This record gives sequence, structure tokens and C-alpha cells, in this order.
Amino acid sequence: MASTSITTFSIYSQSQTKFFNLLGHPLIHSCNKRTSISFQPAIARTTLFTVFTCSHTPCTSTSKFSPGRSLSKFLSEKIAFFLIGSFIFMGCFSRRVAFAETVPSVGSGAALEEKMKPTEEKSEEEEEEMCEKILEKDPRNVEALKVVLYGKIRRGKSKEALKFVEDLIAAEPNQVEWRLLLALCYETMGRFSTAKRLLKEILQKKPLLVRALHSLAMVMHKNHEGPAVFEMLNKAQELASRENRVTEERNIRILIAQMHVVQHLCALQDNLEEGLKRFQDLIDENPRDFRPYLCQGIIYSLLNKGEEAAQQFETYQTLVPEEFPQRGFLDDVTLAAKRTSREQFLKEFRRQFSYRK
Repeated sequence: MASTSITTFSIYSQSQTKFFNLLGHPLIHSCNKRTSISFQPAIARTTLFTVFTCSHTPCTSTSKFSPGRSLSKFLSEKIAFFLIGSFIFMGCFSRRVAFAETVPSVGSGAALEEKMKPTEEKSEEEEEEMCEKILEKDPRNVEALKVVLYGKIRRGKSKEALKFVEDLIAAEPNQVEWRLLLALCYETMGRFSTAKRLLKEILQKKPLLVRALHSLAMVMHKNHEGPAVFEMLNKAQELASRENRVTEERNIRILIAQMHVVQHLCALQDNLEEGLKRFQDLIDENPRDFRPYLCQGIIYSLLNKGEEAAQQFETYQTLVPEEFPQRGFLDDVTLAAKRTSREQFLKEFRRQFSYRK
């Protein structure tokens, strides 16, 4: 449900890069809430965690939702899906593509190049300029604010994006998505204490909002807070258990397993058995949930266990619904996992998610 950290909108134009950032994303999935919020380093991470930690466990969707066509979807479905899911705000950006969702499905390299044509970029810039002129006369025009914000984020200008996020908060104070995005902006700028404060304020009111928990976990990780990350997540899991919030508890457990993998990789450790064990426990409890299989496939790829990875990816392919909004993105991830060398992955992963220096 929530998260933060990536390197630029263009990062998603390469399936290998998606693979690099997968374990840093909130893998959230929901049948009726889909959104994903990603931001430069924060954006990519968000996307994946959204898919894996959404407000509902995976199920076959009947919706014809088209994920990539809106910034608001990019930010999440009205309080939704995990910052990359969480940041999939309900209709916030009806005309824009979610960062993680803008990339075509596997084998669509030509189509991707087509989408990234200069003519389209020029068109988007012209639209942004038009909206900036609208804001000069009507500074509280929400739709114009969203378009300009999208442009700033797309170009990695998180500092410039701050003003527009704050304006959206003022215009729509009850929308938690904008507050999550504000924290994400600060995280990408390296202002971790401010990001933590904002996320904790959100969690005071919504203590089981997975996308906020994910974002806070990533901020704490980058701030080199180590064990405190798991202490925070374990408390949230205990709360979910006490309140019998089954969906939230499972999503938090998936997030905890992901964070174990992230921390081991960034600490230059190859002990990924804890992550494998936790994902296997989740599979044993619910063998129809595709998310743990995908994560295990990634881990086995890192361990150079191609046969085991292929088995996990095959199971994932049979379980993920055809209508799942981020399916194309995740299919690209599995393809990149098979093609990317372990050394190449680790180098890029640690560059993206290393501790604060």
C-alpha cells in the first residue's frame, strides 16, 4: 500500500530496470482498488510493493480497469492500493498513466518505443504548459494541478513537485493519497526525517494502511535504522491480528518478507533463506495467491537457481488473473529476471536501495 524511491520516469521504459526495483515495491493487489504510486527511486519501489501488498488478496477481477491511463491511477484509486498501490489513488489522475503501469507487456519493446516518441513527449509538455497557464488564473484547479504534478514527477523534479502536492492537499484535504505522495517527494529528496513524520501522522489515523507502512519501512531502511523497520512492521502485524484484519495482516507479512530480502541484499549478504521461508509460509497458507510465487522466483534467480525460478514463475503465470491491472508490468519483470545476470541485478539494486551514506 505505500512506498517511496526510484530513479526517473524513464526507468520504467526498460524491463530490466523494473526487475531491479521489484523487491523494493509494495506488492499490493486489490480486486476493487487498484492504484500505484511510484516516484523516482520511490516510484519504482512503490509499484512493486503495491502489487504485493494491496488492500485485498488477489482474486480474479471482472473490472475492465485500464491501469495506465491516469495520474490518479498512478497515484492510486482513492485511498488505495499501496503507494504504488497505495499510491493508486481512486481516480486522482484519470488522464495519466501510473508510472509502473505505463510500460507495455512482455515482448512489446517496439510498442514501448512508440509510446516514448518525442512527439508524445512534446504533446505532454504542451499540455503541461497549458495547465500552468490555467493555474496562473485559477491556482486551485485540481485537474490542472494533477497534470503539472505528473510532469514534474515524470522528469524527476521532486523538489518542484512539492508545491503542487501541497496545493492538492489544500484543495482535497481528505485525500490521503496526496499526503502519501508528499512524504514520497521528501524521501526522494533525502529528507527522511520529514518523510517519516508525515507518514507517522498518516498512520496515527490509519495504522494499518499498508502503503503508508511500506513507505515508512523504506524510509527507515534508507536511513539505516535496521531492526527498527521490523519492529515497526511487527507491531502493525500484531494489531491487524488482534483486530482480525486478515487481508491487512497478510499484506503486512508479505511486506516483512520483502524487507528481509531488501536488507540482506543491501548489506551485501547472500542469505536470502529467511525471505524464501516467509514466502513459502504464505504459499502454504494460501496457494492461490500469486504474489509469493513471483517473489520466490525473483529470489531463486538471484541465487542462480534457474530451474527453481522457472517453476515459481510458471505457477505465478497460471494464477495471476488476466485482468490484473499490473500483469503486463509483472510479466516484464519475470522476463527480465530470467535475462538479467545476478551481478548486474545486485549492482543496480544496491544503487537504488542502499543505505543512507
